[in-house]
Amino acid sequence: MPSAPFDGWATVRKGFFRKIMAQYKASNRLGVMDGDCKVMRNCLVFALLLLGATLYQAHARTSISDPATLEQSDTTVLVQLDSAESQVRQAVQEVAGDQIIHGTYSYEKERTLYGAHSADSSSIFGIWQNPGKAFYKVAVNVLAPRFFKDSGDVGTISVRYVVEAVGPNSTSLRIDATYFDARHVRHKSTGNVESKEYEAIQEHLRSLQARQKEESEEEKRVAEKRADARRIEQLQPQESRVAVGTMPAADFDSSQQSLEQRVDSLRRETEVQVRSSGAVLKSAPYKTAATIQSLPASTVVVVMVLTPYWYGVETEDGHKGWIHKNEVEPLP
Repeated sequence: MPSAPFDGWATVRKGFFRKIMAQYKASNRLGVMDGDCKVMRNCLVFALLLLGATLYQAHARTSISDPATLEQSDTTVLVQLDSAESQVRQAVQEVAGDQIIHGTYSYEKERTLYGAHSADSSSIFGIWQNPGKAFYKVAVNVLAPRFFKDSGDVGTISVRYVVEAVGPNSTSLRIDATYFDARHVRHKSTGNVESKEYEAIQEHLRSLQARQKEESEEEKRVAEKRADARRIEQLQPQESRVAVGTMPAADFDSSQQSLEQRVDSLRRETEVQVRSSGAVLKSAPYKTAATIQSLPASTVVVVMVLTPYWYGVETEDGHKGWIHKNEVEPLP
């Protein structure tokens, strides 16, 4: 434990002090100048040793290898969510990649701290060896971020998220945040960063669950429309054969045209085409979401989900994603 070296140094300091005081009293009784010189020399040695002990104590208190300091914190967010592990993991990955450290800032005029990036590991936290999957978000060269204790230098903010499945629809989530400055001093969070990061994850999780529900319902509707279209296509030749011998040519042509219009109408309700080259298929309905692929102009996609600004679509080669409504248009 870190406290062990400090007790030893305390003993050294007390012993030296007693020895110096004894020599000082003896020199006063004898009136010898050499005794005074020895006292001064011993005082200097004691001062140097005391300085070294103080520096060692400060280093030990801020060492990033101290597991008690890193793994136990009264500001850690530890919650159990009534959601599947895959949903929580996706929400965490989206927040880890949103380029923002939530709940802190450097300047009063701009109370959002941008410039963060997701990471596979963090030297400040070390390797996570307990159950669950760890994710990280890091922001470097941050000046005196708010809501970290005694932060007044340039340094690095690290946020760690740990996701662990508890049951089929139950997941444990842990969030820790810390700031490590250029002097290798670690500053604990006051809890604001962990709390705001958790709020961001909750928002993404609710949005993800709503999207998945909409996708499921829309897939059912699209499947029903496709089934209707297939039934009409299957009936069309049969009706044509019956009509050839039983109805006038004009009525037959009208019936044929009506069927074709109905099929075309159903197709237009579920399909759109890309307006121009360079349109991107996103993994989520956000501009900052990962790009799945770029789509050339006139690419036809099937609409699976409709939102005010984004369409959940599927391409002809089976890729599913999101495209902004301004990048598509109805079929000609």
